[in-house]
Amino acid sequence: MMDEVSKPPSSQSPTPSVSSDGNKKSEVGSAAAVKDNTPTRRAAVAQALESASFAAVVEAACSHRNLIPGLAESLETSSGVGVIPSRGGNAKNSSSGIEGDNVEMDVGHPILPSINAVSNTALRLINDFNLPPFVTMSTKDSAPQLKLEDPPLMTTDNDGGNTLNIRRRLVVKGAIRGYRMSRATHGVSNGCYYYEAIIGGGDNNNNNSGQKRPLHESSNQEEPSDLATKRQKTGHVRIGWSTHSGDLQAPVGYDASSYAIRDTGGSRIHKSRREDKWGGTEFGPGDVVGFAISLYSDNTAKSSTSVPSSLGLDSATIGGTNGVSNGMKADNPTGSHICFFINGKQVGDKAFDNITPGTYYPAVSCYSDASVKLNFGPHFVYPPNKGMQPVSDLCSVPSRPEDVLDTVLTTSTSKKVDERVVSAFKDLVKKESAIRRDAYLRHAAMQKKEILNLRTERGLSTHDLQDTVKAPIEQSVDECYASMHF
Repeated sequence: MMDEVSKPPSSQSPTPSVSSDGNKKSEVGSAAAVKDNTPTRRAAVAQALESASFAAVVEAACSHRNLIPGLAESLETSSGVGVIPSRGGNAKNSSSGIEGDNVEMDVGHPILPSINAVSNTALRLINDFNLPPFVTMSTKDSAPQLKLEDPPLMTTDNDGGNTLNIRRRLVVKGAIRGYRMSRATHGVSNGCYYYEAIIGGGDNNNNNSGQKRPLHESSNQEEPSDLATKRQKTGHVRIGWSTHSGDLQAPVGYDASSYAIRDTGGSRIHKSRREDKWGGTEFGPGDVVGFAISLYSDNTAKSSTSVPSSLGLDSATIGGTNGVSNGMKADNPTGSHICFFINGKQVGDKAFDNITPGTYYPAVSCYSDASVKLNFGPHFVYPPNKGMQPVSDLCSVPSRPEDVLDTVLTTSTSKKVDERVVSAFKDLVKKESAIRRDAYLRHAAMQKKEILNLRTERGLSTHDLQDTVKAPIEQSVDECYASMHF
């Protein structure tokens, strides 16, 4: 036995003897390793890794759909198999439908949607499916007879040189026959919120909203007969708050689900019951009508420390020398209620008290040629007191792309993933989050400029707008793209 152990193995023997203290097993394992390292095996391992990586990024995107809805939808509808041109000169344009597409933007990872595809989906959800990063009027929650319009918000996509057309839908124009209703995209279920409606003229091709009314048209003056005739020709409006149960084929205030004030006589209306002599004031083209709602849930403390007074406007904010009275009551509200304001002055007392609990949306009804431009804040022609929130606060401000990325990546998996897939996924996350933040910032900049103009026309103070109306917004937009590399 010793001789056998000490005898050197023959170089001619391809296989050692069974008793060769494990050498055979070792060489068999080496042969298997070589076999497992074949191109076919490597491709199978790589494909399995890509599939696992695809599942991981789909989970991450869908878990944060509120931040990246376009990417979540694109990944859900994707088969996981795509053809992305190489980084060489053979790349082809995708059918993105956006003017000025850059070929390089379509370079990504084959199992993920292209950047242009995600961009298009993000824009489609913003414009057509009521998922904008700001409060606007809802196409899904408006009667089809009404027109929802607004000059488009043009944003510049700095990465690809594309111009993105973001719709704001803040102007409601009347139906030819009868009243119809349109509601906003976001609603109030608890708290104190405020928005403004700027009444437009009768020419639907020229919304005269925001023009200061001549002195004889002031809401506390007797209106001349020619003005009354003009208003009859330009239609009428009813504006207020409505839940989703409110009938879109009827005016605001038609049923138990909505509360309204109407232009004629300033009447208040609920359940189709009109009350003319409650202290309301008539309003018309050029007037700015404010709408405040205070909703308190059962567990909301009704004390001076937790419930802000919602019965007046903050004249100090816009300058007390401008003749804007706040009409504020000394006592705090004791229940859910609605108040109205015309050109900064409160109309009557509480227009409606003991409001039925629910989620209430800003609601507008227009008849004939009437038009209304909505202003949800955060800046107002006649700002409310500091205890009230603008309706714009109901929509969260989009985070910076790098912050969105950090949040999305918290949905991690312990499984090994393909770093190339993860890297391409990060680019897609940053792309959509930059689009949404860019849309919000430019909307905010335009909104601030509009309020600046409206206050200037009315001789109101603009000191709270002048210092930030331009530079910070533009700088923030540029920062959206600073860390993006496509």
